[in-house]
Amino acid sequence: MASYTCISCRVAFADGEVQRAHYKTDWHRYNLKRKVADMPPVTAENFQERVLAQRATAEQQLSDAAATESCTVCNKKFSSANAYQNHLQSHKHQQAERQALLAAQRKVEKMNEKNLEKGVCDEKEDNDAKNDALQRVLREQQRPSPAKLAKVQTQQGAAKAEKPPRMMWLEEQVKRREREEGGEAAADEEGVNLPDS
Repeated sequence: MASYTCISCRVAFADGEVQRAHYKTDWHRYNLKRKVADMPPVTAENFQERVLAQRATAEQQLSDAAATESCTVCNKKFSSANAYQNHLQSHKHQQAERQALLAAQRKVEKMNEKNLEKGVCDEKEDNDAKNDALQRVLREQQRPSPAKLAKVQTQQGAAKAEKPPRMMWLEEQVKRREREEGGEAAADEEGVNLPDS
């Protein structure tokens, strides 16, 4: 007959030493907290399953934290999404982004000059083609890191990934030009002269 028991865990012990050792275990402490909260105790097996599940989630969080965010414009890596967001708002990053945009514009201009030299382009400058080329270069520069790509894929159902501010600005400019060109075409059909700006 067992004369030593643990009321919190609802177990009996044959020996006082075993009971004292039991009081030092995490399982006993867990059941004490459950007892204070008016919850029933868990068995040792159930407690082990919970511990393993908690370790798995902790390891997952560590691996997620280890997956670094990176800024391709500045060639920097960040260990957390918060640090990455702070970097995107920094003055240094914004300057580097402007320089990258200027470099992309120069690259597009050089490509256009080479095409003119080869006689590929028309005499009239094609702003839509220029904007498309600029957007293509910017997309290549701002290609997300593998960690960020995986994060976006997991969050795709919850929230749509936002476009970089520069891309949104370029798209807005293209739409504005299309509206302006559409307005000029409608005015030409009606015979109204629009002032040149």
